[in-house]
Amino acid sequence: MDIKDRKLIYLLDLNSREKETNLSKQLKTSKQVVNYRIKKLTSTGIIKKFQTVLNLNSLGIGVYANIYFKLHTVKSKEEDIINFLVNNNNVGYVAVLGGRFDLSIVLVAKSIQELEENLNKIVNKYSEELKEYMVSLRTFGVKFPKKYLLEKSIETKKILIKEKGLEKIDNLDKQILKFLSQNSRLSIIDISNKLKIPFSTIRARIKSLEKKNIITGYSVLLNLGELNMFNYKLFIKVKDKSEGTYTKLYSFAETYKSIIWFFKTLGDHDYELRIEVESQEKYQEIIKEIRSRFSFIEEIETIIVFKELKEDYSVVLENL
Repeated sequence: MDIKDRKLIYLLDLNSREKETNLSKQLKTSKQVVNYRIKKLTSTGIIKKFQTVLNLNSLGIGVYANIYFKLHTVKSKEEDIINFLVNNNNVGYVAVLGGRFDLSIVLVAKSIQELEENLNKIVNKYSEELKEYMVSLRTFGVKFPKKYLLEKSIETKKILIKEKGLEKIDNLDKQILKFLSQNSRLSIIDISNKLKIPFSTIRARIKSLEKKNIITGYSVLLNLGELNMFNYKLFIKVKDKSEGTYTKLYSFAETYKSIIWFFKTLGDHDYELRIEVESQEKYQEIIKEIRSRFSFIEEIETIIVFKELKEDYSVVLENL
């Protein structure tokens, strides 16, 4: 993978629906070369998926909870649990971890009561296999560009899940969101043909979903192993829970090239950072810098993400 591939991935992560014509201008190459490079990045497994980032809060699904599971070591049961979670319409994300926990999911719900009900279904179903679990509620989240892909900084763009009032969608909107969530580069013509709905209608609906902030952005899901990158979750517990603490941590995360996600949370810790880095040594440097810079930090915990098995929040549309 060369410099142009890295820049292409960066641009697709900013907007995975970007037209090949615009990508070719930014890469200073032809549209045909861009098309070839995208196909190669997907066929080699570097790009696992072209994603659509949804703001389900605007549809009434306002509770996002990271659930971390520690399992008893039964391999056959672990596979059964993973399959159940991957196929669960209340689960938007599933990952295999290393550290204190073995699995991580993001469970979404319309209310705390519904969250409790859905979590209990999982816990009761696998009560003998689950050693312990931890719940962390997300109260704020922002995705930063993958600046580590570039030798020098260019345009930056955050994907921010904004608070908004409830929006109504119909069955056609749901179908469009499902198609775009499976492949955000799917053309309007393709969606039109699949749904047998006029092109102009599909285009207008997508623009409306974007304007209403139901679709907040388009990015890519990468196989970080193919890039020789490590994927970490960093939990931070702070002594000072003031707005000043939040501002300092957020500013640091926004400018640090290896930090991809910033979450404010409720639970055992106060913040969660998602970090993609080229080596364990580099990750340790980040930890040391955070500790030395912020005296208000009480505790730091590291979880390594070995494999991301699911990232698709459109599945919850079935429950609307």
